[in-house]
Amino acid sequence: MRRINPKLDPCELSDLMSDSANWDLLMQIRNHPSTWPELDQWAAHAIADPETAGAPPEPLTDGKPKHRLLPITPIIDDELPRDARNNSTPVSKLDKQKGTTIDTPMGVGEHAKDDVSLAEDSSADSTDEVAVHRHIPFTHIAGIMLVLVIAAGSAAGLVMAKKNYDHQAALTSCNHAIKQSDIVRIEWNKALKQAEPYAKLQDKDVRDPKSLELLGKIMQYQPSISTENCNPSLTADRLDRTRAEIGRANNQLRTQIRNLHDTVDTVKASQEQQQIDNAQNALSQTIEDADRFYKESANKVRDNDTRALLNGRIAHARLMMRDHQNLDVYNRTIQDLNEVMQIVRDSMTTVENEEISEAGRSDSFTQPGLDSQSSNRQPAPSSEGLSSPATQGNPTWDVPRQPAIPSFPDRLG
Repeated sequence: MRRINPKLDPCELSDLMSDSANWDLLMQIRNHPSTWPELDQWAAHAIADPETAGAPPEPLTDGKPKHRLLPITPIIDDELPRDARNNSTPVSKLDKQKGTTIDTPMGVGEHAKDDVSLAEDSSADSTDEVAVHRHIPFTHIAGIMLVLVIAAGSAAGLVMAKKNYDHQAALTSCNHAIKQSDIVRIEWNKALKQAEPYAKLQDKDVRDPKSLELLGKIMQYQPSISTENCNPSLTADRLDRTRAEIGRANNQLRTQIRNLHDTVDTVKASQEQQQIDNAQNALSQTIEDADRFYKESANKVRDNDTRALLNGRIAHARLMMRDHQNLDVYNRTIQDLNEVMQIVRDSMTTVENEEISEAGRSDSFTQPGLDSQSSNRQPAPSSEGLSSPATQGNPTWDVPRQPAIPSFPDRLG
């Protein structure tokens, strides 16, 4: 028995009725799940007058027809039950030539069913679950399975590639951190070597002795020695933790290097300030000595221009001391003052030597006169040839000489 597949949608049902060869199923349209009023009216019209029924109406739904993955059979051929096959129930058939319904003769003891009972039977039949025989496309299924297998393999390959990439990146970062550790240690040793001369300074050599104390504390810092290594057999997470630990140690050592450089600069500046203070004090003392020497050299030089030069240098030194804070300026000014004072001192020495030479010449002129006076003197008679009155009649005695005045030293001690 031919039956309309109850799983057809409205579009498929309309297409099925478009073929007049399927008009023997018009009685099933009324009870089909996908029918609509216009199609029911058309089916009734087609049953009554097939010649004027025309084409079936299109469904009024706006939705598009279903796209089925697997095709279904629009008409189902069911075998009648065994008792139904033995029944000679009259069946209404459509006369294709005349368009009228022809009732087949009923057997003995049988009665004809009216339209209502036929409708109820068809409704009861349509509510039964009808097995749809579909063709299983093994080729499509195999293709889909192949695509799924390829996709799964590609996903697994991508996961492994990502894992290998992460491991290689972690290994590279870890090795880079170890290289940076070696570079930082070299910089630390270099900074220590540069700081050694400043660490030997004393408190008197700098203006701020606390900077020397801080320098000593920083130089005593001992960098931590990491025992971690970047073994390729370690996991990416372990390599990342090792890199992080080495990186923290490197950052700490870099901080100490910056602190050491800053402290060395502070000590150096403090030393320069102390040197400036010392030079300033030395220049002040040199100015005082030059000013006193300038006053003492009055009328004792051969050329007064030297004293005028010394006076000008003293004034210039005082100006430099007030307007400049440069160690080289102070040292050069002290040197200039010492050189001019030496010039004045040499001039004074020349004058003294000339005075001594003149005194020697004057002594040589007075010595011949003394010799002539002594030659004109008569020698005193000796006691042997002449007898003095004292020696003849009076006794004589010796008068003791006066003792010489002792000489005292210039200074005690």
